[in-house]
Parts: sequence; C-alpha cells; structure tokens
Amino acid sequence: MNILVVNAGSSSLKFKLIESESEKVLARGLYDGLSDGNTECRREITVGDTPVVDTAPFGTHEESLDDLIESVREFGVAATGHRVVHGGEMFSTTVRVDNAVLTDLKTIGYLAPLHNPINTSCLEMAMARLPGAAHYAVFDTAFHQTMPESAYLYGLPYRLYRERGIRKYGFHGTNHKYVALRAADILRRPITGLRIITCHLGNGQSICAVRGGESIDTTMGFTPLEGLPMGTRSGSFDPEILLLLLKTGYTPDQAGELINRESGLLGLSGISSDYRTIMERAEKGDTAARRTHDIMVHRITGYIGSYMAEMGGVDAVVFTGGIGEHAPGLRRDILAHFGFAGLLLDEERNCSGINLISAQASRIACLVIPANEELQIVREVIAAMEGA
Repeated sequence: MNILVVNAGSSSLKFKLIESESEKVLARGLYDGLSDGNTECRREITVGDTPVVDTAPFGTHEESLDDLIESVREFGVAATGHRVVHGGEMFSTTVRVDNAVLTDLKTIGYLAPLHNPINTSCLEMAMARLPGAAHYAVFDTAFHQTMPESAYLYGLPYRLYRERGIRKYGFHGTNHKYVALRAADILRRPITGLRIITCHLGNGQSICAVRGGESIDTTMGFTPLEGLPMGTRSGSFDPEILLLLLKTGYTPDQAGELINRESGLLGLSGISSDYRTIMERAEKGDTAARRTHDIMVHRITGYIGSYMAEMGGVDAVVFTGGIGEHAPGLRRDILAHFGFAGLLLDEERNCSGINLISAQASRIACLVIPANEELQIVREVIAAMEGA
C-alpha cells in the first residue's frame, strides 16, 4: 500500500510517497518559496533514483499539491498522512479526516496560526483531489498528551487553562516517538522498561523525557518558542522582558519578530542561524561564535540533567535532527557533564557515524539516530487503519 506523506509549512511543502510494507521511498519532493502572490517556487522532486531540480511557474500550496499529485499518480495513493502541527487537547492520536474533523481542526487553528491553517487547507485539497484515498492527520503534539498536569500546567491562573487551553503542549512529537522506539530496537530492550531522553536539535530544538514509551515532559510549550535557543527563536526567558519591550516602544508585531526571527543562534552570535557556520567560526577563535556554542551546551545539559532527576535516572540519551546528528563536538561537550552518572562517551564512535556512541563500560547508552518523521507518520497511519 502506497501512503503519501505531506508536510506543509508556512512557505514550503514537502512530501514522500512510501510503500508501507517494505517502507521503501518511491518518490520525494520539496516546493520552497510558497505564498499568496508568488508566481514561482523552487521545486525538487525525486522519483525512484532520478532527481529533478528546477524553478516551477507557480508559487502557492494549492498549485504545488496539484503538481505533486501528478508526480506520484503513476504509483497510486491508497492513503495520505498529513503532519498537523497542533492538535490541542482535542486530538491525542492520529485521526482519519472527514468533514467533521476538518471543522474541528479549523476551530483550533488559532493555536498555531502560521501552520495549522495551511496544514488543514492542504488536507482539504488532498481530500478533493484524491477522493478514493483515506486521509489522516498526524499531530506534532499528540505524543506529548501523556504528560501529567504537573508538567504541562503553567504557574498562571487555572482559569486560563480551563477557558483558553493555555498550557504546555510540546512539539516534534512524531520524531521524539520515532527515535525513542528506534533506540529501544537498537538496544534490544522493550521500550516499556526504558527511560530515554531524546534531543531533537536543529533549526527548531526540543528535548523530551520518555518513560515507558510515553512522553512525560518536554521543553517546548504552548508554542514552539519555549525551551532551548533555536536557529532564530529565543527559547525561554523572563516574560517581564517582553513587557518591558512593549512599554518602551516595541509594538506586539515587532516584539514577535524579535523573539521568533531575530534571536536564538542568530541573535546570540550575530553571525548566522546555521550551527555549522557558527562552529566553523568558533574553531577559528571567534568569541561570539564560541559564546553561542557554550550557551547551547549549558541549556541542553541543564534540561538533560533535570529530566534525569524527573525520571529517577536514565537508560539512554538520543541525539537526532540536523545538529544532533552532525555535530560530534557539541555531543562531546554536552555529555562530558554526565560522567558522574556513569555516562562514558567513546570518541571514536562519536565521530564515526554509527548509532551507538557510548563506551562499552558506560552505564547509560548514548545514541545518534537520524530523524524520520515521514516514516513514523506512515506507521501512525497504518496503526490508525488497523485500529479502525
């Protein structure tokens, strides 16, 4: 059975067509530079082993979706799985989408205004264009719905949660779940007996405490802004700072731009939001780049340590995402803090590209696992089908 995975971002659309039994990728693609009013976009499509990169004469999500459906039509599509950023408390698992679910999705669009409306729109368009397929929504937030109240409630009046749904939701859930399950497979141990800390590090960054296969805490919150400093997002800081900015001349839009697009690695370094560029400069002695690296190490170390305490220990620490998978120096500097807990890194393994990078004598396993949200979405769709 061929399942089309659709990941619609605010200005992009990615897809993979995956044969569910073999889990083979039949086709993949990216449309970048999409927005209302655009007349062209960058298109990268690979069918089989043949990549095609060009500029397409259209620039909207709707036109891109039409183009991708035409690109995979020869294979046939039995089902689609759509990444939806925010499911709120309404959706705690993958759901088959019908008109009633579409209506519910539209009512919670305010929770992720840059993403959910586009996710929902692409779902609606796919349903119209592929009427013979089953269509499913897979939520970034669903995996974190197992968090207890003590983890997801803020120190705000309880009525704000009850009346407006203001609480920690967490994101990157699909990949946190995938790498936790994959870690259990690699370690050949049942996930039900494992305590795992998963570190999804990239342009967006979050850490998750996974106990017995369930998320019990995570760093991102009501929005993806909370937690670690990211490519351009600030991460957590004293909210009184935001009030000060608003009182001293910033408009809400300017403040939002500051904390979402001008902060994080870019703002701290003044160099780039790309960690690779920052590390190149740090290795050449750039003070700002080194400061940015040290702040990342400090914040990540702090969250790992707190989750160790929260779970009463840890069996495995997993690194994933563009930075997590490709920055052995960052991993080394973080893990050096946990020798007291019996975590010992094997530096040769750390630089070799293999999954298990901890030393044989280490009491805690440390792994590097490539992200694969699309494959996990396929598995979620299959599980939903079988459950139905």
